[in-house]
Amino acid sequence: MDRVLSFIVRVVVWLSGFVKPLSRLGPCRFEAYTQGQPLKILLVGYNGARNTGADARVVALTRQLEQALGTEKAELTVMTLDRDNVAGYFPKHVRLLHFTTVFVFSLLRACSRHHVAILCEGSTLTPTFAEALCVFFCEAAGIMRRQGKPCIAYGSEVGRLNGWLAKLSSDLCRDTYFMVRTEESLHNLQALGLKGHVGTDTAWTFENSEGEDWARKYLMDAGWDGRQPLMGVAPLNPFCWPVRPSVWRWLKALVTRDFSRQYDKLYFFSDSAERRQQFERYLEAMTAATNRYSREHNAFVVILGMEQLDAGVCHILQQRIEHKHVVCTSKTCDVFQMTGLLRQLSVLLTSRYHASVLSMERACPIVAVSIDARLNGIMREVELADRYLHHATDTDLEDRIMASLQLAGEHEQEIRQTILRHLAIYKDKTTAMSQYFETWLKKQFS
Repeated sequence: MDRVLSFIVRVVVWLSGFVKPLSRLGPCRFEAYTQGQPLKILLVGYNGARNTGADARVVALTRQLEQALGTEKAELTVMTLDRDNVAGYFPKHVRLLHFTTVFVFSLLRACSRHHVAILCEGSTLTPTFAEALCVFFCEAAGIMRRQGKPCIAYGSEVGRLNGWLAKLSSDLCRDTYFMVRTEESLHNLQALGLKGHVGTDTAWTFENSEGEDWARKYLMDAGWDGRQPLMGVAPLNPFCWPVRPSVWRWLKALVTRDFSRQYDKLYFFSDSAERRQQFERYLEAMTAATNRYSREHNAFVVILGMEQLDAGVCHILQQRIEHKHVVCTSKTCDVFQMTGLLRQLSVLLTSRYHASVLSMERACPIVAVSIDARLNGIMREVELADRYLHHATDTDLEDRIMASLQLAGEHEQEIRQTILRHLAIYKDKTTAMSQYFETWLKKQFS
């Protein structure tokens, strides 16, 4: 069905070329830039789903853009799946534009009413979580190209695409410029015949002093004595991805009234007996290692659900943790609070990429259990992969995690110095990206 969606998107992209002439007759609206007016910039991303990383990226990006362009020269609009879920994240002059997972025509309207589009989701052209997400960004890029408007991908990842998805990306994104996050993404981008250069993630400049004050008080109210080591655990279900559409599964869910594996509408999580067994082995290893470490180090455990979808996994883990602990998920804690918690930690065990990124402001030692190329990449970049990176399907996963946690304690200062050194490099790269974007924008409208 994702292929059917891609065909529909191609048709809509072609039709988008007629929006401008039709707007003169009144049935639709088209915005064309005229010299001297503020640029209307559309931030196309996966916001409003209570994904801490996705929201942190865009909050930081809007601040970077406003510093580079000023509020008088640009009007920013952030696309969101739920306005309430991002309430308070942005200044009042930043507009919020609602869309749904049935995005085809809402995206057409949004692009037609703006002068510039920024693809601001990290997983821009990666099918790890959903091929439909790639199609979403391809549509935005294709519409902007068809309407003669500039489009740029900002701090993006590009995976190894093939088949119909590679062809769609090559066709619709050929005029989009990519500032990718890694050398590997640049290589994959070039394999598609697309252009760009290496930048970094936008979340490195996410500021959060109020969230850190809140987090410390919250943890002490939850039973932390203020001196115990804080062990963070950011789990997920690595084996329920990717999300795919299925009419059959939707009809079956209607009959059985069992929507437990539904993501949204026709989209369902991947599921099989083997995947459930793999998830159980992963969870057992994460639980056992957490219990051993917290017992041996008298650590207070902070279980972190970086996306609201992780809440169920966090509550299963909570039932198995033996030591003092607290559960905090993005379902109830906003991006500032979640980041504040990450920046209190003594050590982090994570399967979430942005948990690692947002914790590094305080140079927290990290042990990663990954299914995500982004998490693999960041661990390699900060020179932690050899000792502290594992994969969710590894055998003897509990022992591997525990060995890394012990090593992290023994080499804490060395790890902190390494992270801080790379953090400075990443922040310099975000500044360079803002400068490049400003120059790029001037060329588009000169």
